[in-house]
Amino acid sequence: MGSHAAPDTQTPGAVHRVHIPLRIADFVGQHVNNVRFQEFSQDARLMWFRDKFDVPGSRVPISLARWMEIDFRRVIGFGATSVWVDVEVLRVGRTSFTMRTSIGSDSTGPEPCAVVDTVLVVTAPDETTTLEISPEERAALLGEREEAR
Repeated sequence: MGSHAAPDTQTPGAVHRVHIPLRIADFVGQHVNNVRFQEFSQDARLMWFRDKFDVPGSRVPISLARWMEIDFRRVIGFGATSVWVDVEVLRVGRTSFTMRTSIGSDSTGPEPCAVVDTVLVVTAPDETTTLEISPEERAALLGEREEAR
């Protein structure tokens, strides 16, 4: 095994907040459907890539989720009109990265109602072969380009 691979980056990137409007279909009874927390996480991740990630031709934005952990902390009640989702890259490895999405609403206060950690693997079109994350992609994931500006 060679040691030429880039080391894991353990310093998290900046937190980026997105807002997602709620629909009646997002509620079960008097609270948000728990399945929607996972969907809010995915929607926010896609919005984050659209707004923050700028590496032309990169496959990182379409990487595959290999592992996910959801920590449900409390419900979002029927009175909420939108959710906020804080998106943060926790770790960047050689072929994978970990994103955290913390989901809450203005009506529930500043603490998240659910926290979702997702490990995403960058793959070739065959979805089996993993691809290395380039230094430029690593910098874009961690928001280092913004800090350099």
